[in-house]
Amino acid sequence: MWAARLLTFSAGAVNAWGFLSLGGVFTSVVTANSALIGVGLGGADPTLGGLAAVAVLCYVLGAAAAGRAAGHAQRGGRRPHRAGFLLLELLLLWAVVGWWLAADGEPSGGQRTVMLGTVAAAMGCQNAGVRVAMGAQLPTAYLTGLLTGAVTDAVTDRRIQWRVLATTTLLILGAAAATLLERLLPGVAPLLPALLVTAAWLTVHARTGVRRAS
Repeated sequence: MWAARLLTFSAGAVNAWGFLSLGGVFTSVVTANSALIGVGLGGADPTLGGLAAVAVLCYVLGAAAAGRAAGHAQRGGRRPHRAGFLLLELLLLWAVVGWWLAADGEPSGGQRTVMLGTVAAAMGCQNAGVRVAMGAQLPTAYLTGLLTGAVTDAVTDRRIQWRVLATTTLLILGAAAATLLERLLPGVAPLLPALLVTAAWLTVHARTGVRRAS
């Protein structure tokens, strides 16, 4: 569905922008960030390890918030609104956009750390929300296990999972787009993922409205 594609493209953009502008760590790649925490604990780069720890912690908090909200809806006998979790993600992303613009694209080190945590929480919210509310079979921000499965299927069953390849490509293209924007117009770079998630929310919201009307 188009919403999932937009979210995947946005995830690539968020991770690239976060890496380039918020301290050299990722916003949703928990595996890589966990390794960086270990690098910090080992004494090679404590600052980088601390930033990675912030990203992982806030990612977990965002995922927990989205999962808890969806769980409450299910226990109440209601199906989680397919666009509901995106509202929280949008709030977090647009808050960062506003803060970034207010700082003219040059926030202090402490502000960058808070922004990193906010964006990581948004990505945790996205991944948990896609899993619970949208029922997507393909994740939108972490692809290691997915790509491993696709390669295994291609070798053992001679079956190519084109959807996995398309999702991986979208993530790469999102990262490339954010990188180009960061190089050409760094002051507005965080607008890209916020606009993409907004488009995803509008897509899901419109589809839900059509289903209710029918």
